[in-house]
Amino acid sequence: MGLSMIKDTVASVAQAITAALEIETEIVDDRLEIIAGTGRYASKIGEYEEGGDLDTGAIYGKILKTGKGYLCTDPDTDPFYAPQEGELAEISCPILLDGKVIGIIGLVAFTEEQREKIVQKHETLSLFLDRMADLIASKLSETHKKNQLKGIFESMHEGLIALDRNGIIVSCNFKAERLLNLSREDMEGKPLSDIWNIPEIERCIKDCVPIKDKDILYKKGRSRSKRFLCTIIPLCTDEDTDPVKANLGAMLLFQDISAARERLYKMTADEKRTTFDEIIGNSEPMRFLKQRAIQEVASSDSTVLITGESGTGKELLARAIHYAGPRRDGPFVAINCAAIPEMLLESELFGYERGAFTGADVGGKLGKFELAHKGTLFLDEIGDMPLHLQVKLLHAIQNLQIERVGGIGPIDIDVRIIAATNRNLEQMIAAKEFREDLYFRLNVIPLTTPPLRERGEDVKCLLDYALQKFNILLNKNIEDFHPDALDALMRYQWPGNVRELENVVEYAVNMETGPMIRYENLPDKITNPHAEESENGLSFKEKLDSYQRRLILECLDKTGRSTEGKIRCAQMLGMSESTLYRRIKELGIKN
Repeated sequence: MGLSMIKDTVASVAQAITAALEIETEIVDDRLEIIAGTGRYASKIGEYEEGGDLDTGAIYGKILKTGKGYLCTDPDTDPFYAPQEGELAEISCPILLDGKVIGIIGLVAFTEEQREKIVQKHETLSLFLDRMADLIASKLSETHKKNQLKGIFESMHEGLIALDRNGIIVSCNFKAERLLNLSREDMEGKPLSDIWNIPEIERCIKDCVPIKDKDILYKKGRSRSKRFLCTIIPLCTDEDTDPVKANLGAMLLFQDISAARERLYKMTADEKRTTFDEIIGNSEPMRFLKQRAIQEVASSDSTVLITGESGTGKELLARAIHYAGPRRDGPFVAINCAAIPEMLLESELFGYERGAFTGADVGGKLGKFELAHKGTLFLDEIGDMPLHLQVKLLHAIQNLQIERVGGIGPIDIDVRIIAATNRNLEQMIAAKEFREDLYFRLNVIPLTTPPLRERGEDVKCLLDYALQKFNILLNKNIEDFHPDALDALMRYQWPGNVRELENVVEYAVNMETGPMIRYENLPDKITNPHAEESENGLSFKEKLDSYQRRLILECLDKTGRSTEGKIRCAQMLGMSESTLYRRIKELGIKN
């Protein structure tokens, strides 16, 4: 940061000093390059002044070292002065910025009259030069800060447009030019409304109320419309009591909606990438499944439907397919269609606009489809999706477009769909509970995750993996399974599949105090699988389901089966709305 950055200002100061004092002036930087000069020095601008060698005791070298001004009234006798031809006297002042000498102002007498003025008025002249030096330093500091600010603006990911209180574009950055495909000359000095109609701008400036993360459509002429995520920041001051004068303008920040989605994904995504090596199992069914998924499915962009019992690793398989395919650098977004209340599922999937419904976020919200743009959307428990949303999902898959709740236009999407279910969709189609056209759209590439009872040879490696996992999580050092315990685990049928196996191992690791998991530290359902059955043949789970079904039915009879009634019912039963909706479906309770 040198004086050469503000050459015009330095030149103006030099000329003003000479005009006021009638003494020739030169101004040099900290390398002793002459930045500005009058009289004899005007022709030397750009050259280097002598006198910077500290070892020779030269005057400018002394000023650079000490940071103090210097007065020479007799060049012939002054040990620090090396006069050039005709120089009779000089008074010099350092230009200081943050305590560092960044230059020197020198007043040089070439006539006796000028010499007398320096000798007689050196104190006044010194004060005057100090003020001129402060002026130059302030200008340089201001310029440096402006350049820093400009550098920040130009390096921003967002487009930036600065407006005055009348909505006139004062300045913009390079990103704004690129996003809008307009040059600065096309924008600066013109009303924003001539380029981009944003009605909210006027209210924002007038009321000094910011607008954050609003999805705003941009369309110019016949060009294709674009969607930008916009933030409008009013520039206001409380120094003026007149509200009109207090409004200075606004800053409009905007970014491509796709880029915003990508950055949001990078900030929130789990960086761990799932591979097929993490799908444990070498049995024939698992080898066939992994080979097909790797060779035929991962590289494709077609829709996949994964069927299989609960706990067989459907989401793990979906993740592995995503991270092995061409969309691996895009987001993997998962949503469980059974875990979200029906009234909220649409907004979770497709997003909503500002003010779309009571309780909605002020700025609206991106849905899972938009968050999964350029990546994969995993729809778990697809069989539990309500029929009216199945229509909207089918439209999104067919047209590659969605419409937000409360939205006014379609939004283009680029998403691969992987769906999963533990239900028989063909039976649901026959019962009019699932749309046949959606089924065909989803079932382009069918995959089935085999239950654990059909791949018994994988049980031991899964047990070893789970033991290692929970040793780490629970800070244990259990080496293996006792033969009796292992025999019981290998004979068990695992109705809950891999998820149940992990739960059993976690329980056993918690219970065990020795070096090996013993038979007696296994859950009762492993050591005595018939203990749950009652005298009339019903298992404990069946009795519990029957009791819970009766309880929910009684509650719904009291509250009604409307959305509000179900909310009250969930509160009365002490469970969340999503849990109530899930249990209603699982227990076969009619809506």
